[in-house]
Amino acid sequence: MEVRSPTPARLYYDPGCGPCRFFARVSEWASGARLRALPYDGAEANEALSNLPEEVRYSYAHLVRGAGRTTGDAIMTPLVGLTVGATGERIVARVAPLDHGLRWLYNRFWDYRRTQGCAAPSGTRTS
Repeated sequence: MEVRSPTPARLYYDPGCGPCRFFARVSEWASGARLRALPYDGAEANEALSNLPEEVRYSYAHLVRGAGRTTGDAIMTPLVGLTVGATGERIVARVAPLDHGLRWLYNRFWDYRRTQGCAAPSGTRTS
């Protein structure tokens, strides 16, 4: 039996990015109340992310569980645990191709977001 933490984990994301918002909301829904999706420019994020350089804070998704924080592609394996359960997280952590595949997927999405998507410099965004 899996023990749930009384305080849900928090996934901080870019609220101005449609795909980011979709990813965060689906993760929140799939977690069954183990995760709250929050914008990284909100008041609660200020406390959890205040020690990050601005470039890092606004360039990646961040997952906060308890006193720990993971950033960027490192969120994927714990996110599996929050959405499908601890067994899923253990499997992904132990099966390197699964872990690498999830990290690769995260990095492709965030690279696109940064270079051509909603976070791209003006004039380089694609429709």
